Amino acid sequence: MLFGLGLLTIAPIVAYAQTRDTVVVVQWNAPGDDGWSGTATSYDLRYSESPITSSNFSSATRVTDLPAPRSSGTRQRVTVRGLTPGTTYYFALRTQDNVGNWSQISNVARWDWNFDTAPPAAPSGLTAAMESGSVRLQWLPNGEPDLRGYVVYRALAASGPFTSLNPSPLTANEFVDTEVPSGSEQVWYQVTATDVSGNESAKSRVLSLHLVVAENTPTVEAIYPNPSRASSPVSIPVVIPSASVTRAEVDVLDAGGALVRRIEFTSAGPGRQVVVWDGKNDAGRQTVPGVYRAWLIAGDTRKSIRLLRLP
Repeated sequence: MLFGLGLLTIAPIVAYAQTRDTVVVVQWNAPGDDGWSGTATSYDLRYSESPITSSNFSSATRVTDLPAPRSSGTRQRVTVRGLTPGTTYYFALRTQDNVGNWSQISNVARWDWNFDTAPPAAPSGLTAAMESGSVRLQWLPNGEPDLRGYVVYRALAASGPFTSLNPSPLTANEFVDTEVPSGSEQVWYQVTATDVSGNESAKSRVLSLHLVVAENTPTVEAIYPNPSRASSPVSIPVVIPSASVTRAEVDVLDAGGALVRRIEFTSAGPGRQVVVWDGKNDAGRQTVPGVYRAWLIAGDTRKSIRLLRLP
């Protein structure tokens, strides 16, 4: 099948260098075999000292030793060697599918040996939630085309110090902290973004999370199975420790925060009980695969846990 028009302009290629040498690194996000679905078959990356267009692409110099395409959305890169410092170069990429169709050329990345010193914007929208003894952090993705990833910092006091939790930048805009020191009652987090030139953003706003659940507070335990198939039911264990809570509900929200399903139930008394979501919305229609969040609402308590639905 043919690639969609302008496919690679959605995730532009970027040329950069980290040392004043004769090499440049070109980076891009892998497309699919059919639009953004599947895995492509091969790449054709070329460079020239003149701007590249679709009409002169074939006359530009071909880059060898390209990596094999990986799954759609995966960040890939190649080092181009033997270039002349001070000479401006232009790079463009095409991709081939499994029946031999070639995409149009990507955006044209320009490299003029002016090193990038501008950091990305600080990440925003940081949230945290307890999940089976760990802390799951999520934030909004940055939009810089030369983004390399994210660094998560944690502190055990409001005044710090904040310590990095991941030795190399994260490519996803989420992180699960599975190593919170035993006995911690509260933790503080911040996140930064880094680009391919090594510039690090300012830290995000500080987010604090209490780890100690007050006595007699209703809780929601780990959902199972999780991840689960979109066509299969999931079990949501809840613990209602007080007899004063006689009615409660579990709200299932989609990734955008919209209510998908409200399941009201009567507490069977203090203890643990399991609420089952059949995967349908309030209209009785099957929901689509994706990320959802189940909220337990009992009295003045609101507790949530993330769940993933697969095709």
